[in-house]
Amino acid sequence: MHLPAIIIVIGSVLGIGTAAAQPPAAPDAAFTDAVQVFQRASRGVQSEVEPAAPSAPSRPDPRNPVYAAYLGSAIATRVSDAWMPWTRIKHVEHGLDHIDHALEMLKPEHDGQLIRGAPVGIETRLVAARTFLKLPDRVFHRRAAGRRLVAELLRHPAFAASPAPLRAGVHLAAAQAAREEQPEEEAAQLKQVLALAGSGDSADQARVRLKELGQ
Repeated sequence: MHLPAIIIVIGSVLGIGTAAAQPPAAPDAAFTDAVQVFQRASRGVQSEVEPAAPSAPSRPDPRNPVYAAYLGSAIATRVSDAWMPWTRIKHVEHGLDHIDHALEMLKPEHDGQLIRGAPVGIETRLVAARTFLKLPDRVFHRRAAGRRLVAELLRHPAFAASPAPLRAGVHLAAAQAAREEQPEEEAAQLKQVLALAGSGDSADQARVRLKELGQ
């Protein structure tokens, strides 16, 4: 799997509300596994994705759309984009169902709920966008949706106040959305990544890609 790296701030499962928040629920094993699979896939560690991916996700916490997004992404990333056995497409579709559900769950209040400073609404959309953009569009037809999500993230009122690593992840997603069709825009987004994250996976991915672009 070759999902480009995204540095996303990950913590415990969120509570509800801001002024009178409920105590956050502890993440179950399936959610923890899903986040780990997403991170491994983001780093391109294909050999570790399949054994670690949960075979069946537990039911997502209805209070927490980012939970469903990570579970869905973990399932979807079980299928290689380079070699697509048709019998395994159902795994991607299963994962996409969870991501779609996560996006449907988003409400305005999720932009006020934070996970270590990262708005739930921003992180949920980012996980969805990165997954949509990496899937082969000739099969799943999600690239347009991924690009729309990136555009929403960049103009979202909560974006500017989000932590720098999360904003770097959004700019990395924007670079992926511009890839092949808008090389100048891709390079500009990659430079934004470096301005926000001087080190780490996002920065490393940006430098490698800029070098490929001759910049």
